Amino acid sequence: MKRLIFSAIFLMTALPAFAQGPEAFVGKWKSDPGTPTMTRELALEGKVIVMIELQPGRNGGPDLTIIRKYPTDGSEVTMDIGMWAGSKVTGNLEGNVLTCDTTMPNGAKFHDVWTLSADGKQYTNDMVITGMRPRGGQDSGGQGGGQANDAGKSTSDGQGSGGSQANGAIQNSGNSAPRTVKFSFSRVD
Repeated sequence: MKRLIFSAIFLMTALPAFAQGPEAFVGKWKSDPGTPTMTRELALEGKVIVMIELQPGRNGGPDLTIIRKYPTDGSEVTMDIGMWAGSKVTGNLEGNVLTCDTTMPNGAKFHDVWTLSADGKQYTNDMVITGMRPRGGQDSGGQGGGQANDAGKSTSDGQGSGGSQANGAIQNSGNSAPRTVKFSFSRVD
């Protein structure tokens, strides 16, 4: 009888970890203190997580909306909207860790690792960016980098989604060192 009770308790506590799939990421998320201010809404389209990220305007600039796709089944997806249009991404979800590799049309690469907490209330986004020319022609060494407006001018103070990004404004450079950025989010719904 004790063995049955212990088995039942183990299954009840372990089941959430075993049951996590892409749907565990679905919902509204707010950046944690120490992470640039942003919100993310994650939805599931088949086996692809679609992220709509909203960054409030900085220095009087307009709010910025970023849409990205993250496949969870090992497939490759081509993004078709906004600054990520034409980018190809391959991703895979194993347990509570989603790993995606994105290549932009200009050759810039983003390696994202999302790790969902066991209780499903928080996740981290570790991002390594390669092949981008640093702002101002030199490495700023900062966390993140600004989004850029349509003219390619920075609209931030060094915070953002990991690089000076605009519709095709990211410039490829084989000389820039990889940059690592870490974001963390808490569920709001």
